[in-house]
Amino acid sequence: MNEISLLDYVSPSQDFVLAPFFRAGSVVNGAHWGMTLKRARSMRFRWNEKNEVRDAFFSRVFPSKTVSAVELIHSKIVVESSVCGDTKNIRADGIATKNLNIIPVVTVADCVPIFLFDEVTGAHAAIHSGWKGTGIAGVAVNFMEERFSSRAENILVAIGAHIGSCCYSVDDERRTAFAHDFGEKSVSGKNLSLKEANIFVLKQAGILEENITVARECTCCTRLLSSEMTFGSFRREAAFLPEHISLDERSRAMTVQAAFVVCD
Repeated sequence: MNEISLLDYVSPSQDFVLAPFFRAGSVVNGAHWGMTLKRARSMRFRWNEKNEVRDAFFSRVFPSKTVSAVELIHSKIVVESSVCGDTKNIRADGIATKNLNIIPVVTVADCVPIFLFDEVTGAHAAIHSGWKGTGIAGVAVNFMEERFSSRAENILVAIGAHIGSCCYSVDDERRTAFAHDFGEKSVSGKNLSLKEANIFVLKQAGILEENITVARECTCCTRLLSSEMTFGSFRREAAFLPEHISLDERSRAMTVQAAFVVCD
């Protein structure tokens, strides 16, 4: 497994990070995966809303590419995007494509962004793996095999910044369920390791450990060298709000990251 620090890929003036895929410690060309930082402001996405900050970001950073998005529902649903606009009004948690001009984009704020790239076929995908949707990584691998004739041993995977086991305390019921479904390593004391849960899923789907890259950063507690928080975090920014605050209001209180794969 390849472990990296995203801070090594961030300059003082950047509002996003781009990192490479790795195989057995070596950089693989052809695509990069990335995330916006907290300083980029919220990349919240809903079909019935307009987010001018998000639109301006992608127009500025990737002017020659087409963004494909879905409205997240914490599911294990992955959809294909072939041309501009074909995911409009779709609700799912993953997007896969063979179109090198398309950037599949999901959003995260503690949940796990997972990125896949098959350099043989050019297929690439971005998925959102919340705790309820853990397992979607395996669905994405199977999807790429069936739709694009990818082979699991050729698929490179990166697990982006998410809430780490350092900060993700949960109740006994959820810990027991994760240990049963995703292996004992997915539980660390009273906390969950979403990283280990997803590595378990990926290996079960046939992904080689040497083809998995993991970011060290925790969205809840990692800071930049300037001491500012690196990422937005539901747990840090919104989980403490009073119970009467709706989920939508909580969502607006946090800084949501865009997570994406872009072909070179």
